[in-house]
Amino acid sequence: MAHNGEILLNRYEPDANKTKEEFLEEVDRVFKVDGYSKKIRPMTLEASVVRLSDIIAYIGRDIEDAIIVGTIKREDIPEEITKVLGNTNAQIVNKLIMDVIENSINKPYLKFSDEVFESLIKLKKWNYEHIYNSKEATKNLDILEKAFYELFDYYIEKLNNRKYIEIKQDMTDSEKLLFSFMNSKTEEYKEKNDIRRIVIDYISGQTDKFFLKECKKNLKEFKI
Repeated sequence: MAHNGEILLNRYEPDANKTKEEFLEEVDRVFKVDGYSKKIRPMTLEASVVRLSDIIAYIGRDIEDAIIVGTIKREDIPEEITKVLGNTNAQIVNKLIMDVIENSINKPYLKFSDEVFESLIKLKKWNYEHIYNSKEATKNLDILEKAFYELFDYYIEKLNNRKYIEIKQDMTDSEKLLFSFMNSKTEEYKEKNDIRRIVIDYISGQTDKFFLKECKKNLKEFKI
């Protein structure tokens, strides 16, 4: 639950006194209250690591991806940020991890230094303005949204409401993977979930690369 909903804080202090009942109540609210996962306070230091690991993993990686596709240039990143965090993914990841270690060791919480935390906030804001909300990043949103629905319909048609399918040699690779996913699920899971829910679970577990590959293979008019 700590992983589901990034929240950027200068200090992550676990709530070791949370009861089982309180935890289960939070589990329930996650599925019913929009954005509730961001309000959850982890119960352990390990869960606190999970809470902050996503931003460490992606914030520099997204810069590298944006440079590759031409959305930004490395020298575009403000010097006030790069002089603290660096300007490559490797430098940023290393700086963030080492800073957390140095400021958290032998403490009952995880913490960034004030200088690094301030620079991280600035970098996140800069990324949103120049990468995530850029024309390059959003130009294919309509195409991708349409593709999600069409791939969903394609899988539903292939499964034809069956919850077990024998895999045969003349099937396409896409069909084999879909049917293998279906057949790998327990009987309890298949009893509790209808085909639509199962297909949604299958799509949600796909990487971006795999999803695009499936669209290109199975959707006639898909172009991106």
